[in-house]
Amino acid sequence: MLTDAQKTIVREVCSIQFNSLSDILIKTDLGEDDQGERYEEILADMGFGRKEFDKELIKTILEFEGLNDDPEKVFELKELDAIVFKHILHNFGHRWENRFPKALSNLWDKLFVWTISNEIHNKN
Repeated sequence: MLTDAQKTIVREVCSIQFNSLSDILIKTDLGEDDQGERYEEILADMGFGRKEFDKELIKTILEFEGLNDDPEKVFELKELDAIVFKHILHNFGHRWENRFPKALSNLWDKLFVWTISNEIHNKN
């Protein structure tokens, strides 16, 4: 269903996500938000600690590794992972606009149709 150019785009999105999640995973201190509250405190307020947070990061990394290995799985992503994927695709779209303009546009179209069909299917 995906063209070779679209598979390249999906793999590059995965690479961006790997780098981001790996950077977070190796940090010993997550820092603080704009209001000065430490992220570890925010996690604690939500009822879990850094260990649980890291486990979830690893699950997400594995999810994107599976997507990197088989880009067609982009249409099987869980809702949150799909949102993240689209966010990266949108914010880094300039990387593919000149190299793969048609593939990028068609990938967006396919993601749109997939999203709508899932919403319709889940309503019934």
